[in-house]
Amino acid sequence: MEFHYSALETVITGEPFAEVLKGLADKRQAKRILLIASSSLATCTDQFAGLREQLGPRCVGLFDQVSAHTPREDVLAATQIARKLDADLLVSLGGGSIIDATKVVQLAIDQEIQSEEELLEYAQRADGTRGPKAGQYALFSDHSKIRQLAVPTTLSGAEFSNNAGVLDRARSAKEGYRGVDLCPQCIIYDPMLSIHTPEWLWLSTAIRSLDHAIEGFCSLDSNPFLDGHFLHAMRLFAESLPRTKVDSGDREARNLSQQAVWLACCGLGTLSHGASHGIGYILGSLCGVPHGYTSCVMLPAVLRWNAEQFEERQKAIIGALGFKEGSASDSVRSLVAGLGLPTNLQAVGVEYAKLDEIARRSIKHPVVRKNPRKLESAEQVREILELAWT
Repeated sequence: MEFHYSALETVITGEPFAEVLKGLADKRQAKRILLIASSSLATCTDQFAGLREQLGPRCVGLFDQVSAHTPREDVLAATQIARKLDADLLVSLGGGSIIDATKVVQLAIDQEIQSEEELLEYAQRADGTRGPKAGQYALFSDHSKIRQLAVPTTLSGAEFSNNAGVLDRARSAKEGYRGVDLCPQCIIYDPMLSIHTPEWLWLSTAIRSLDHAIEGFCSLDSNPFLDGHFLHAMRLFAESLPRTKVDSGDREARNLSQQAVWLACCGLGTLSHGASHGIGYILGSLCGVPHGYTSCVMLPAVLRWNAEQFEERQKAIIGALGFKEGSASDSVRSLVAGLGLPTNLQAVGVEYAKLDEIARRSIKHPVVRKNPRKLESAEQVREILELAWT
């Protein structure tokens, strides 16, 4: 066993984010801070007036034009703003799309990337194709020139990864970026800020992180150290999410969900996931399905398809989710349905006629190929998609 920690230094939970950010900015002697935030959050929090007042003149700008799935043109626009303002600290406030965009802004500044063509030299697309210089990735020094502090407002877990996904709209495909310290330097979890997050987004991204925990636990790469994290993440989600559904203002439940993400994502970048993740990437880029929803509909189907070879492993999942009988697939689907989230591909707007194309693209995806029950053909992926259809 060999476990590699990321360049994440600190996680702070349960504190008001504005006060924490001010203290961190003081500690880092930051003089030119750029906020990168979701447009909806910027609006509902009055353009972060309180935060800007706390930071004072050091807050040199706010960029709030990053769309879902992190389109490349939005990342390039944010990079131009950061460079124009000569930012020395990036602060992301939002979900996975915002955090991933900020990672690539960091990469572009550190590597002195000036154009779209230069950015693509560092890309490896999720379907296996690459940019102009095959196999080239960013080579960072011990520390990047600029780092990110993240204030996540969803439960996707993007803040724990050194990878970033960017959407190529022309091809309806994702390209990936990675580096040794692309993850945030510090993560700040403020449960009260998350109340502004729409309920469907909060709950569905929690299922995304539950997917991290379950596919991590089922991974052939897992080990006892990671298994303990994954199983307790499942327990915390099973406890906290129904409470949040009943009472959106339950601060303790939101705090538990955020800590469940911390546990669920401890293995990101250190072990392989499976077909739920891999097919989910295709559903996101090709069909525009939010990543939280992809896990809602694909995780039960993949668990069912894998069950004949991994029944013993799945018994632990059933128990961690609070069930005494049934299958792991049924346990996850029951949790998802109880939260009022979609449970099949039809419910998320996927056309039946697209299933063959989804299967063809998915079988090429390296994450799909790492599924614990071996996947070797598009026809096998199509079997999983049929399970997810109804």
